[in-house]
Amino acid sequence: SLDGPIDHPLLAVDSSSRIISTNLQEKQKARMLETLFETLSAPAAYIAPSAMLSSFANGRQTALVVDVGHTGSRVTPVVDGYLLHSGTCSSARGGMWLGDVQRGVLEGCWKTNNGSNSVVNKWNGWKGAPPCQTDGVTPRYILHSNIGKLKASELAQLKKSPFHSMAIHEVMYEMMTSTSLQSDGISSDASTPFVGYGSSEDSNDVTMEDTNENEDDEDTEDDRPSYVLPDGTKIDLAQPAGKDLCRLPQLLLSEDLPALIQPHATESNEYASNMLPLHKLVHRSLSQILDADLRKELASNIILTGSASLFPGLDKTLSIELGKILPASYKHKVIHSKSTVENRYGAWIGGSILSSLGSFQQLWLSRKEYEEKGAALGLQRFNNN
Repeated sequence: SLDGPIDHPLLAVDSSSRIISTNLQEKQKARMLETLFETLSAPAAYIAPSAMLSSFANGRQTALVVDVGHTGSRVTPVVDGYLLHSGTCSSARGGMWLGDVQRGVLEGCWKTNNGSNSVVNKWNGWKGAPPCQTDGVTPRYILHSNIGKLKASELAQLKKSPFHSMAIHEVMYEMMTSTSLQSDGISSDASTPFVGYGSSEDSNDVTMEDTNENEDDEDTEDDRPSYVLPDGTKIDLAQPAGKDLCRLPQLLLSEDLPALIQPHATESNEYASNMLPLHKLVHRSLSQILDADLRKELASNIILTGSASLFPGLDKTLSIELGKILPASYKHKVIHSKSTVENRYGAWIGGSILSSLGSFQQLWLSRKEYEEKGAALGLQRFNNN
C-alpha cells in the first residue's frame, strides 16, 4: 500500500502491441490508465511502447529493434520515435521456447502447450533413459519441507497452475544460462542441435558412437562435464544430448527445427504459427518497408536487446547471417550491449531518458484531462503504441 498520493507523473511501459490485437490493446491501455489515475492517483501519465524506449536507451530515434525476450522474438521498426506497424514481425523463438525444448530433451518427450498431449521420442540422445523421464523436471517449491502438508488433490491442482509452469521455466533458465553449459557460443557454421532426435533412422549411428565413448571406464564418470538440477538429478553433458544442450541457443538462428519439435506443428500450437529464425525475421521486417532509403537506415541501426539476447556470439552470428541475405548495398550494423542490466531493463532506461526531455513534458496526459474526457483522449494521444 502507498503512504499517500503520488506527487509525480508516471510513465508506463507497454509491450502488448507486439502480441495482441488492436482492440485488446485499447482495452489494456484503458485499464492501465484507470489504474494509474484512479488507483495510484497519479497527477499525469503516459504509456510508451517498449521498442521506442529501447531505441532511445541506445541513443537512437530511428532503429530496427530486435527484442529477444521470454515469450518470443520481435522486430519493430522505429522511425523518429514512432513505430511502423507495417514492418513489425514476431516469432515464437525466445527464452520460453528454448526452455521447453530443453525440458523436452531432459524428459524424452515434447509436450504440447496445454500439457494434455506429448510425443515420446524414439531416440532422445541419452544412453539409457532420459534423466528426467520418470518424474519430469522438478521445480524448487516441490522440494520445500512444507509441501508435504498439502493434500494429494491440492498438490495435483498446484501442478496444473501457471505458478508450476513458471517455477519449471525458472529451473530451465538457470540451467540454460549456467556457466557449465556455456560453450564457445553461437556460430554461423554450426549444425542444428538435436538433429535426428525423435526418429529411428539416425539412432543406430549415434548410439554406437555413444557406446564407444569410455563406456567401460567407470573411474572417469566424475570427471565428465555435468550439471545438477535442484532435485539432485545429474545431467551428463558428455553424452550427445548433453553436448547439444550446451549449444541450445543455436536454435535461435537455425534454419531448420529439430525433429523432436516437428510432430507438434499443429494449428493449436502457437510455436508452429511463426518460427522464423532471427535473421529471417529481420529480413522480413525490412522487406515490408517500402522506402528504400529508410530500409538502408534501419539496417544500419539494428538494436539487439532482451534478456535472451545475452547468449555469447548471438550478435556476431546475427550480423554474419544478415550479410548473407541482405543486399550488398546495405551497410548493416548490429548494436548490442554486453551489459545484462542494459539488455534486461533497456525499456526502463529509455523511459528515464524520454521523461527527462523538455519537449516531452507537453505529452503527459494530466489527471484533469482524464477526468474530463476519459481514457479516449489517452488512446488518441498514445496511438504510437
